[in-house]
Amino acid sequence: MSARAKFIPWCIFLSCGLLLAKDFWETDYRKWKHSEVVKMLEDSPWSGKVTLTAQQAGRTTTNVGGEMELYYTYTVRLFSALPVRQGYLRMVQLMNQYDEMSKKDREAFDQKFAPALRDFSDQVIVNLDFETNDRQAALEVDRQLKQATTDLLRENVYLISDRLGRIPLQQYFPPAPDGTGAKFVFPRVVDGKPVVDKSDKELKFELYVPGTDDKVFKVWKVKDLIVDGKLHY
Repeated sequence: MSARAKFIPWCIFLSCGLLLAKDFWETDYRKWKHSEVVKMLEDSPWSGKVTLTAQQAGRTTTNVGGEMELYYTYTVRLFSALPVRQGYLRMVQLMNQYDEMSKKDREAFDQKFAPALRDFSDQVIVNLDFETNDRQAALEVDRQLKQATTDLLRENVYLISDRLGRIPLQQYFPPAPDGTGAKFVFPRVVDGKPVVDKSDKELKFELYVPGTDDKVFKVWKVKDLIVDGKLHY
């Protein structure tokens, strides 16, 4: 048998291996590593960062002396998507040495945090975190998000559907001590039609942060939100 003939089966084997490889979010979330949890919550099909420069944010500063570049970063996530909530729960597991617990303790832990994985069949929830190396801006944005109300934000934030256009805000929850950020709640169905369908290309989120010039605009690719044939958003 020629060297070329011997090589072909290995090519086929390797190709099949690549096709069968799964993304970590297609596996049991209780096995996710810390680095995978961070990726889920910061840079995944459901999560991403929107970073503005001082100029884009309409801010000026006199306290950096040209020695430090300022950044204003909003992390936006589809919180109602199961993989994101699994990421948060897995982070709590890792912080509490879940993997080293006895079977009885793990079962008690799972029961306590089961509500975190409940079905959000009637809502689309977007959560948002803010970080910056500009202390004054950090305090101001934190204050604005904590003081904001649903009525105040109705004209400043939208979920944008390919088929239905702008979806108005249903309810707003300020940042909470649980570390999951501010939450913007939208209806999942409008006039009997789902806000997102598998045939859609994109889902968008637009927010004008109150009290600032910051515009947060996040786009999710719908095809990337599908896991094992199910759309998660």
